[in-house]
Amino acid sequence: MDVQLWVPYDDPTTLYYHLGDPGIYGMAGVAGPGIPRTRIERTLCLCLMSFRAPLRDQAWRNAAKNGLPKWHTNFDSDRAQIVVVELPRDLDVDDANSESASPEQSTSEYLTSSSPITSGPRVTTRAAASCAPLSGPYHHESSSDSEADPTASAGRKRGFSQVTSSPPTQRSAPRADRQGNQTGQSRSHDAPYCTQKCLLGLQLGGTLDPKCPNSELHMLGGRADRHPIGTTDLVKILKVQLDQDLDHNCTPIGPCGSSGAPFKITCATFGYTVVGKGTTSRLWGEVSREADVYRVLQRAQGSAVPVFLGAINLAQTYFLHGAGRIRHMLLMGWGGESVGHNTLDKAIQLAIHQSVKEIRSFGVVHQDLRPDNILWNAELERALIIDFHLCTLDRRPLHNRPGALKRLRCGREERHSKRVRVV
Repeated sequence: MDVQLWVPYDDPTTLYYHLGDPGIYGMAGVAGPGIPRTRIERTLCLCLMSFRAPLRDQAWRNAAKNGLPKWHTNFDSDRAQIVVVELPRDLDVDDANSESASPEQSTSEYLTSSSPITSGPRVTTRAAASCAPLSGPYHHESSSDSEADPTASAGRKRGFSQVTSSPPTQRSAPRADRQGNQTGQSRSHDAPYCTQKCLLGLQLGGTLDPKCPNSELHMLGGRADRHPIGTTDLVKILKVQLDQDLDHNCTPIGPCGSSGAPFKITCATFGYTVVGKGTTSRLWGEVSREADVYRVLQRAQGSAVPVFLGAINLAQTYFLHGAGRIRHMLLMGWGGESVGHNTLDKAIQLAIHQSVKEIRSFGVVHQDLRPDNILWNAELERALIIDFHLCTLDRRPLHNRPGALKRLRCGREERHSKRVRVV
């Protein structure tokens, strides 16, 4: 027995279900040629239909979440209250034949089942009817069939084809917009990332980086050679932007990590494009430590670690499969590709050792130096280290830390000029 679930776009308060018995669908004469009969065929057909359908955008999901009542319950206690009753069974001819069948026949979902078929016309779902492409991306069957006999479906399961549809004129506008959001976002959000030097200048209130691919957009603020805003302003602008719209200029990138998921974030006003490390409220207490670590590594930003901009709490939820409900983000510069994607030649190994030594001199012990947490930055020709949520801080005096004597001889201005020469 399998269960198929569907929530209509225009009515998230209703959950439609269909119970499918692969034994009945596998019987001769029940389904026509080309109709999925086995459970695997039906599941694959449903998956193909799902792949063709556009995703529900974040605005729809948040509106549905805010409009639906919350069911507060304890599933363990509710389950304990269920009384299981063993009902007596009077065996008839069909049941006797079913029990006397061979083990292969009784366990295989591909063979004919002896379960009786309910009388009357069988209501089929679209998955049971055909795997052929739909006539349109938002095609819905007419509601006339489901309204013809309101009592006919009282004793049977309600299929997807029985769902009463709203008039097409009521649905065309929001659905077209939904399709535009989903398909348009992937095409339009192709802005390149800002360089580390650009974001470092933003952080220090310096000049623009002429090599930044977004420098012309930064100049729209009216200052030809300097950043129009500061880091604090950018974080505030991005928070307001994301609180209003999570479906544009906010795109998940790459696989989810153990503590969060990376996003590509673009400031619609000034064109700054950065990375947001999104995480859930459950993990935020652990991940938010990274903001403090980046402040400790202030002088290593743009050389051993990415430039850190700040943290934001989202007013809305970004629902991301595999990561959960994203409610918080750390904003930083694009660090590059994982060193696991490159051949670890001597130059990269030396760069990794240099960056590890640099953050170690600030008293930061990473504790999780996997290839996924070390990025190769072609702009700087340096290895940048990320994901500090598991790190520990060395409490020893500064002069007792490895590499500290050399750092003490280097002033802040010398380090900044040295960083510029590397770029």
